[in-house]
Amino acid sequence: MTDSPFVEQADPDEVFSLLSNNTRVEILRALWEADDHEATFSELRQAVGMRDSGQFNYHLNELVGRFISSTEGGYELMQAGMRINGAIEAGAYTAEGLIDPIALTEPCPPCGGDRTLHYEDETVRVECDSCPVGIRIGVPPAVFAGYDREAIPRVASQYLQTTAYHITNGFCSFCDGPVTPTVGPAVAIDTDEDVSAEDSDRDTAHRGAEWLENIPLIQYTCHQCGAEPTFGLTQALIHHPAVVSFYHNRGIDVRDHSMLDFTGGDPDHQAVQSRNPFRGSVTYECDGDALTLTVDETLTVVETER
Repeated sequence: MTDSPFVEQADPDEVFSLLSNNTRVEILRALWEADDHEATFSELRQAVGMRDSGQFNYHLNELVGRFISSTEGGYELMQAGMRINGAIEAGAYTAEGLIDPIALTEPCPPCGGDRTLHYEDETVRVECDSCPVGIRIGVPPAVFAGYDREAIPRVASQYLQTTAYHITNGFCSFCDGPVTPTVGPAVAIDTDEDVSAEDSDRDTAHRGAEWLENIPLIQYTCHQCGAEPTFGLTQALIHHPAVVSFYHNRGIDVRDHSMLDFTGGDPDHQAVQSRNPFRGSVTYECDGDALTLTVDETLTVVETER
């Protein structure tokens, strides 16, 4: 990465310690609920319910410059303050969720086995009863709030598609920092990370090690927070212009296609073609036609074949 004018100027522990006081969290919540996320000193103090003006002013000033900014009209939330409130609303710090296993109607793409969706510990897992291929992705509880049980697979697919679109456009799904993709054989990538978007726990990797040697997998490395999520080629390239056009010409909007059917370990549609130089391919099929994209280790599409 090139030198950036944006550098870390505060210790993260110091910044988050500013939120250890309940009054400060209430100030952030009050600004979140205010019109245009902006309010005067008096409006904030009334919303928080603190009588001591001096004490309130102290807590307010502790947040200025990090989570809120001072304006001519009062105070408004900065992006950091918006993110804290967004995380609270998403249930990342306050909510828990557990969904009884849901049997999916579509069979496992590689083997045709029955698949089941699980949601526990803020993680969606799609598992096959006949092979180790599956999907794993972290999903905040608020994503499923207000939806019937029958809608959960569709919502999970939409969230996965949003996450894939975000990261394939170069942004970390955790901190929005810049990411760099590296493509290689799945078995060669350390898949014991909780942040993985694939069902890639070490037991699964060991069971299918020989088979996974021929499956390409993308590992994204965030230059900001160090996260290393992984995706399969089918998921990462679904928004590539050639793929979008391929499906569109057959009357299908890829945004309506369930991402749960694009599993990263599908040996019938993904393959390592060569290792030096590295080449990996992915094939999409529709109405008897096929589109194959070949990528190098940087995820650059070097060949398209119909």
